[in-house]
Amino acid sequence: MGQLEQGSKKRTRRANLEKVLLGTLVAAGGIGVALLAPNVLQLLKHVDPDWIYKRDPRQRLREVAHRLKKKGLAEFRTEGGKKRLRLTARGESVMSSIWSENFQLKKPRRWDGKWRLVIFDIPEKRRGVRDRIRTLVARLGFLRLQDSVWVYPYDCEELVTLLKTDLKIGRAVLYVIADAIEFDKPLRQHFGLPLE
Repeated sequence: MGQLEQGSKKRTRRANLEKVLLGTLVAAGGIGVALLAPNVLQLLKHVDPDWIYKRDPRQRLREVAHRLKKKGLAEFRTEGGKKRLRLTARGESVMSSIWSENFQLKKPRRWDGKWRLVIFDIPEKRRGVRDRIRTLVARLGFLRLQDSVWVYPYDCEELVTLLKTDLKIGRAVLYVIADAIEFDKPLRQHFGLPLE
């Protein structure tokens, strides 16, 4: 499971923790709030540290990179005095299978109710890369929302990270998890999801 996916699940838990915290603070009354709050925050820090400490996006990227490294799909190389993430031979083999016509994303049994958006802004001078990405996401079943905004209902963070590493496009492609999209009935119908 990717870092953004884990973060999304944590935010759901966090909303529940926030309700508990607010209820506790209200029950404690005005005077008790100042005394109780540090203890509650310490407790929550151990339950869910991200509730208190904001995630640094660079840290999240490092975690994804280290996860790919641990799986043997990528490695860090020093190029021009800078450390860069590059695919290993195994990672290149995985990407080769992803680019092949037979590759399909695995779908879980149940949808978790979240949408995955892949957004890319690749300059005209790299049009070939942009066309390759567009062709791949369309073939894998993503649905185009706007020019360079594609939607998919299941976790595909690792695929997107491998794609970014393979094509060396970094921030030109963003992976977003959304809890809701306006007027999503046609999207649900397209992907065969419950209409609620």
